[in-house]
Amino acid sequence: MRNQPMLPKTNSPILIVTQQKLAPIFFILSGLVSSCITAPPSIPGIIEIEPSQTVVVEVFTPSPQMLESTPAQTSVNDAMEWFSSDRLGLCFSYPEGYTQIPYNDTAQIAAPLLGPGDEFGLFWFEISDSQDRTAEEVADQEENDVAGLNPGRWTVTLGGEQALVRDGMPGQELVRRVYIVHEQALYILTFSPTRSENTVASEQMEALYAAVTSSWAWSPCSAME
Repeated sequence: MRNQPMLPKTNSPILIVTQQKLAPIFFILSGLVSSCITAPPSIPGIIEIEPSQTVVVEVFTPSPQMLESTPAQTSVNDAMEWFSSDRLGLCFSYPEGYTQIPYNDTAQIAAPLLGPGDEFGLFWFEISDSQDRTAEEVADQEENDVAGLNPGRWTVTLGGEQALVRDGMPGQELVRRVYIVHEQALYILTFSPTRSENTVASEQMEALYAAVTSSWAWSPCSAME
């Protein structure tokens, strides 16, 4: 009597295939595998891709102009103080506790120094003859004078008139500048700093921007006080 091979102990059923039955089973399994490869099931919502295909997916990335197309929204419901000048022909409000500092023939408004370092919110404005230029022409010229600038752009209403905004213009720090021509005079409003990593200074600048632009008015200003 021939010795039988020892089989491992297991709880699973064991299939013993004799040499005579091996060939038919092989062809049956081959047929099943072939049918699975040549006719894969179609599943709704699944894109079938051949192994040799290369799929390129385009991802939309907004440009810096689109990201900076609108300024951050800042509440202006806090207590305000007023700057008014009939001689300059304008008036506006700014947050209470900020300091009004003489600046050439106009003024500048400085936020209190609250955060680390020496950076704080600051606003000033300049008035000059427009020399028959539009606000857009002035803004474009300033932008073209410095290579590599990519400022954000939008419009804002000052005293019922449309003004242009360029965010990310050069200065001691990057600044936000507002351009408007009123009765042949060019007004440039500058807010600093913008795009700063100093959170406190950035929030102060946004508070100044929101207060000044939302309250700006042309003379006579006595009724605004």
